[in-house]
Amino acid sequence: MGINPIEYRAWKGVRSAQKSRLYVIAKSVFRHKIRSFGVIALLALGFLLVHAFQIIFSVIAPHESLDAQTMYDYMGSGGTFAIFAILLGAVVTSDLISDDVANRSFVLYFSRAIKVRDYLAGKSSAALLIMSLLCAIPPVMVAIASMATQTGDDYSGSAGVLGRTAVAGAIATIFFVPYGLMMSSLTKRKSYAAVGTFMSFFVMIIVAELFAEFDPAWRIISPADSLAYSFSWIFGLEMPSYVDGWALAGFMTAFIAIPAAVVYLRVKRQVVG
Repeated sequence: MGINPIEYRAWKGVRSAQKSRLYVIAKSVFRHKIRSFGVIALLALGFLLVHAFQIIFSVIAPHESLDAQTMYDYMGSGGTFAIFAILLGAVVTSDLISDDVANRSFVLYFSRAIKVRDYLAGKSSAALLIMSLLCAIPPVMVAIASMATQTGDDYSGSAGVLGRTAVAGAIATIFFVPYGLMMSSLTKRKSYAAVGTFMSFFVMIIVAELFAEFDPAWRIISPADSLAYSFSWIFGLEMPSYVDGWALAGFMTAFIAIPAAVVYLRVKRQVVG
């Protein structure tokens, strides 16, 4: 009985598009996260404490139009909104890369013809979608509820505030994700990444408070304060006199761009290594 040599045969099927692989990663991460008890608990508690009462207030309280100051007071002052965003960001991003490092899953991911940017886009897209459930969608719901029950007829002005609310929600959604991904890429333990993300935010807040005793302009290095100042600018309100707009823009940009670059280089190194 002869032995037939195994020969290469070209696959005649249709190759999946590159973006479909990104979608598969994002869908898998989203489905896993949305079933997590910690994520569900934070979303539920955050919606109750931050958004639910504001929606009820927007419906039952008499108002002529959707007011920018009201939306800023709800999103930017008090710090509750930012605290829950920090907590959710820490929980959502903690295992996105650390688990892959610990389990050496990069071999499985990159055995396919995907690039580092596709891998990170899939992971971050799922994280952003989860964050939007707390940071972007509920504020828009509040704004719409307020517009639907307003007694005045200035709907164009209200629509402008609604657009500003959507922009503020998008900024809040994006703001904490790159930093959390960076912390996740620096360790193999998701618990370390979550605690490290949460604690480092509060270290920055404490340092900002200490330095603000000498110069209040240092408050911009607090993520919660810088986010509140950016909301103030987005809603067209006057920022405190000690806040320099260019310094704020520089910190916000650096806070997003530098961690994103670190994450890319860390993952690139894992793939090459």
